[in-house]
Amino acid sequence: MKAEKVIVFALLAILLLSTFACGGGEEEEEGVTELKYGIGTPLTGAYGAAIGLPGKYAFNMAAEKIGEFTVAGEQYRWKLILEDNLASVAGGLASAQKFIYEHDVDFMHQTFKDPAMGALPICEELGMLLGVSGADYSDFGPDKPHFFQTSATLSLHAPAFFDWLTKEHREVKRVAFTAPDSLTGYAVGAAVVASAEHFGLEVVAEEYTPTAMLELMPIANKIMRRDPDLYVGGADIYDMMVAMGYEGLAASYFWTEADPEKVGWDVCEGYLLFVPHPVGDVWPEVPALREEYEDRYGIEFGLSAFGSFNLLYVMTDVLRQAGTVDDIEKIKETMETGAFDSLAGPIAYGLEELNGVGHVGLYPTPIVKVAGEKEYELLAMYTPEETEAIMVEVFGE
Repeated sequence: MKAEKVIVFALLAILLLSTFACGGGEEEEEGVTELKYGIGTPLTGAYGAAIGLPGKYAFNMAAEKIGEFTVAGEQYRWKLILEDNLASVAGGLASAQKFIYEHDVDFMHQTFKDPAMGALPICEELGMLLGVSGADYSDFGPDKPHFFQTSATLSLHAPAFFDWLTKEHREVKRVAFTAPDSLTGYAVGAAVVASAEHFGLEVVAEEYTPTAMLELMPIANKIMRRDPDLYVGGADIYDMMVAMGYEGLAASYFWTEADPEKVGWDVCEGYLLFVPHPVGDVWPEVPALREEYEDRYGIEFGLSAFGSFNLLYVMTDVLRQAGTVDDIEKIKETMETGAFDSLAGPIAYGLEELNGVGHVGLYPTPIVKVAGEKEYELLAMYTPEETEAIMVEVFGE
C-alpha cells in the first residue's frame, strides 16, 4: 500500500511539473530563444559607481522594456551577462574569456576603449561582434571587421562643438582641457586638440588625470596660469578655477548632475554640454524614462544609462532588420548600410572616409547650456550627417 501511495504522489508531481512547464502561465514562454549578450563594464571603484552600475541597471531595464522581439518569424529575448572589466586592458581580456568560454555569449560589448582593446583580438579570431564605448574613429578599420562603436563616442562630437563655438563665441582664442589618464581619455584629448586647432584656436593646457587622483588644485593652478578663454573638463577643477577668478567659458563631454550638486548649481550655470546627454527635453522619449529609472533605482539617469538603452535598442533593431541572429556577415552588412532606432533618433554607422570601414555610430550633436538647477537650454543641434561631415573636415586634412 505504501508503495502504491509513493507511485501516486510521484505521478501527481510529474503532472504538476508538466503543467507548469507546458501550460498555464508559462505557455507563452515556449519557443522563445535567449540571446546571450556579454556586457563588460567597470562594476567596482570610481568608474563602477559613476558608469558601470548606472549602465547595468539601464541594460536590465532596457531588456525588460524590449521584452520578446521577433526576428524572421522567431521569438527572442535578451539574456544579459555582466562582468567587471575593471576599465583596463587586462580586465577586458579576462572578461572576454569568461564571456566566451564560460557563458558562450552570442554578442559582446565592452565599456571604454581600454578593455575593448583587450577583448578585440579574441573576438576577431572567433568572428564575434564586439561593441565599444569611448573609442576613436581611428580604432576601426578593415582589419577589424567585427568591431563597432554603437554607443555615442565622446570624440565624435568635439569637431561640431568647436564649429559652433567659433561662430557663436568669437572671443574664445585659448583652450585648456582635462581628461582621464586612459585610452578613452586620450581619444577625447586628440579630438579636442585637433578640433580646436582646425578652427584656429590655441590649446594652452592639456592635462590627463589618474582616476584616483584626489589633489586637483595643482592642475587648476597650472591651467589658470595659461589664461584660457575656454575650459573643457569636469566641474571639480572648474570650481577651483572660478574661486581663483576665472571668468571664461566651460564645457563638458561627460556631464553628471552629481558635480553641480557638489560644487553648486550657481557655479555651473552656463556650462556647455556637447555630447548627447539625457538632460532637459532634448529627446522626446527621455523625460518619462528618466523619471521611471530614477524612481526605480534611486540614481541619476546619466550618460552611461542613456548609452546602455541606446545600445540595446539599436542592436535589437539591427537583428530585426538583418532577419537573422547568427549569420554574422548578414548582421555586419545590415549594420554598415542601415539606420536603427534609438532614444536619440535613427542611428547609422559612418566615417568610412576616415578609417576605410565606417563602423562608428553617428549621433546628433546637441549644444546644451546649463540654465539653472536641473534646467537646460538647447542652443543648437547638429544632425548626424552634419556631425559626420565636420568630423571628416577636421580629421581628413
